[in-house]
Order: sequence, then structure tokens, then C-alpha cells
Amino acid sequence: MAKKLGKSEKLDLILSELSALRAEVKTLLKRGSERGGAGGKVRVARQPPPAKKVAKRARSRTPAKAPPRPVLVETDESDAPAANRTTRIA
Repeated sequence: MAKKLGKSEKLDLILSELSALRAEVKTLLKRGSERGGAGGKVRVARQPPPAKKVAKRARSRTPAKAPPRPVLVETDESDAPAANRTTRIA
């Protein structure tokens, strides 16, 4: 099994990797500037961002109408149709 590293050993390892990465970045930047010519950095033309779609505006003065709902209305018994009692034979 591998030996466990202490905090200072971990920190030393991280710092050494970081310095190696920095050196690599510097060499890559030098190579890029040699390719680019005297200007140093090469700019790539960006495409313009796509046009934003304008949202359709709702009418601000007229609120949206809800669909009509059936309404239960109480009626008097006299208005109700009479039950047909002739069908029952006593």
C-alpha cells in the first residue's frame, strides 16, 4: 500500500505540479506568438450574437377572460316540473 502523505508533503506536490504547468503554459504561449507573427496575439473573428426575439406583448388594459362556467341557480318548487304520478298504479 502507498504511504499516506502529510499536509506539507501534499502541499509540496501540488506546488511542484503547479510550477510545471506554468512552465508549460509559457512555452505554449511562446510557440503561439511565433506562429502569429510580429503582432503577438492572433484574433479570431467572432460571429455576432443572434438577434433576440421580441416577446409578444399582451394587451395591458384588457385582462384575459376566463371561459364561462355553468352556474347552479336555486329555483322555487313551483317552477320545477310536476312529477308524473299517473305512471304509478296504486
